Amino acid sequence: MSRLHWAWGMRAMAHYHWMGKAGNDAALSLLDWTLLLAIMSAVILGPVYWATRWSSTARYQLVLAVIDAVLAGGKACTAPRGWRRSSALRHVDVRCRRVEKCLFKVHSIAGSVPRRSSRLRLIKRHASLVAGAQRAALYQLDIDPELALAELARLQLGIAENHLRGRQAALLPAELLHDVRPVSRLRNTWRESAHNAMAILAAMAAAAGAAHVLPSIGVPEDLRPWLTLGAAVLAATLVAGWGRVTRIVGLLPA
Repeated sequence: MSRLHWAWGMRAMAHYHWMGKAGNDAALSLLDWTLLLAIMSAVILGPVYWATRWSSTARYQLVLAVIDAVLAGGKACTAPRGWRRSSALRHVDVRCRRVEKCLFKVHSIAGSVPRRSSRLRLIKRHASLVAGAQRAALYQLDIDPELALAELARLQLGIAENHLRGRQAALLPAELLHDVRPVSRLRNTWRESAHNAMAILAAMAAAAGAAHVLPSIGVPEDLRPWLTLGAAVLAATLVAGWGRVTRIVGLLPA
């Protein structure tokens, strides 16, 4: 199917280039252009949707996230003490956040639960508890790192194994979830959105202030864009942190 979509797309692009040549221009109406755009969108978005939804990378993204987290934990165990150990432990935290994100969409990754199914509520509730259990294990890194890394890896491997068995509402046994505080996905989403909005507002305010102040203090014109950009990035970093700033910059068009 993807090869067929690719062939259709190449034919459409060849026809588009042919129409752009002198003497080959065709009188297309607005409806014709709309239909052409719709066909091209379907041709392009079809394989993209298939790749993001049904490819092996998409179907096993929770397992891949767990593998990355376990490997990061193994590197942290063997890392020498000092800044290398600290960097490895930070990497473990990053990988665990990726596992947590996959947990909240495990029903979609599995592809076995319809969007409007009554089973979703139980799966989402269980996912929030499993995310809470992972956080509780992660908190132990600052108490007993060696033991905590081993327990965290055991916990994550159990999650991946049960996920592969189709036990989306039993990723961890019930005895491991007693007294676990569930993680609120909505609260995390709103908090992250608020931080990003604050970073953007701070960057805009700093850029506007720099654009107003720099000419009045005699800064050369060729330096003003760089200083304005630096002020915006600095303000956003102070408000929301460097990690969020890099994620926001990554979303901007090149």
